[in-house]
Amino acid sequence: MKDIQELAYIIQQHQLTVLNLNGQPIDKDTLLYRFYKGIEKREFSTDEEAEKTLYPEGDSAAKYRRLKSTLRDRMLSSIAAFEANGNDFSDYQKAYYACHRDWLTVKILIGQNANTAAIGQATKLLKEVQRYEFTLLEMDIAAYLAYQYGLRESNDKKFKEANDLYTHCRLLSDAECVAEQLYTQLMVKVVNQIAPNAEVAELAEAYYQQIAEKMEHFRSYKLHLYGNMINVMRYSAINRFDEVLPICDEAIAFFERKPFEARVPLQMFYYQKLLCLTQLRQFEEGRSVANHCLTLTNEGTFNWFKYKELYLKLAFYSRNYEEGAQLIQAVIAHPRFDFLPESNQELWKIYESYAFLLAKTGRIQGLSTNKFKLNKFVNETRIYSKDKGGMNVAILVLKTLYLLAERRYDQVIDDVVGIERYCSRYLTDKNTLRSSNFIKMLLQIPLGQFDAALVEKRAARYLKGLSENPLLVHQQTHEVEIIPYETLWELALEVLQQDLSK
Repeated sequence: MKDIQELAYIIQQHQLTVLNLNGQPIDKDTLLYRFYKGIEKREFSTDEEAEKTLYPEGDSAAKYRRLKSTLRDRMLSSIAAFEANGNDFSDYQKAYYACHRDWLTVKILIGQNANTAAIGQATKLLKEVQRYEFTLLEMDIAAYLAYQYGLRESNDKKFKEANDLYTHCRLLSDAECVAEQLYTQLMVKVVNQIAPNAEVAELAEAYYQQIAEKMEHFRSYKLHLYGNMINVMRYSAINRFDEVLPICDEAIAFFERKPFEARVPLQMFYYQKLLCLTQLRQFEEGRSVANHCLTLTNEGTFNWFKYKELYLKLAFYSRNYEEGAQLIQAVIAHPRFDFLPESNQELWKIYESYAFLLAKTGRIQGLSTNKFKLNKFVNETRIYSKDKGGMNVAILVLKTLYLLAERRYDQVIDDVVGIERYCSRYLTDKNTLRSSNFIKMLLQIPLGQFDAALVEKRAARYLKGLSENPLLVHQQTHEVEIIPYETLWELALEVLQQDLSK
């Protein structure tokens, strides 16, 4: 179901029309139209719901599969006619669609033996392809021209030009493919893990050395996109933000010098820069960069969600909690949210849980906590519960503080042994030093009998350890601190002091 839901969103977004086999809009009286409109209006969340609604008589699994297959084909045909027009698309994106469509025209001409027309179109297209650095397409065109001038027209000069171009493109393509493959291998290791990873940093160092020389030789879009991201990961994997900033600035300058708007690379490196500025507490510059970042992205894209994620952290770290809560609600309600990878959806649910904690403790007004069920939330965070040194810490912290805010002291006491065991098992190295100190601070709450003064006294040495290892210290975790631990400790003490005053 999710695949045709996504197709429907694209069709709506670009105001395309779903056509029948005769090239006309599908008849409104048909079951096919009813099915499409149901998906468009999000009336069906599963195949079972759709089948039951469309075929209430039952025994219709085969009929439903055929109907769904037909609709999918019709929707894909509509998307194939898509034109990249308007301000939502950069000139690079428009050129990408146009150049590949023009190359298809050339291939049709070749298939019809219209070689004179094909060579003319291919030569014209080559200039546009080179401007936008579409390496694989440039290599295809060069190979075609070399074949034509070498075997059909026997033009030695043009053959040599085309053949030399093909050789250059092949070498460049090999370099780009290696960079992309190495970057992908790094990302596989971190996609569902947020804890700092020295292994990833070491791999990134080794991978970067493999391609650094190629980056000096070739100045292509794709090679420098993946090459610079690998360079970033040499330091970002271990949270060395001060080292990442100059790499981002250099990459941004490189892509801004291109004769076209390199929107995707700029999004990626501005994102990394915003992450650094947030962690380095440079909030004013961070807000400026965040606003600029959002102008580079189309709403609902993956990068748009990632920018919103950092904007949220910027809001929470600068204590603009109301702004952060509104942002979370808008993101989760967005129609593209359901199409995010499960790990990303789960991450936003964790962020939402912190907004509920802030509402529960009076830091956010107007956000009802009635619909938040703590046990349900903990049970449903299946992916990051496995990230023991990373986001699972954020889940554990949230659970403890929420129980405290609800005055469920018996359960806080019951959790003490498990939390101690967790801390001694998973939070034992320099990468988790801040989390270890904060968890030990939380343990002092039941051990100090929920007495604010006694708890504060017992936790003093761990608070000192926290202050001696601020977030911008190398090797410290950062994503797990959705709200800085120092702020969360203030919140915990406030709850205990409120109890004391009653």
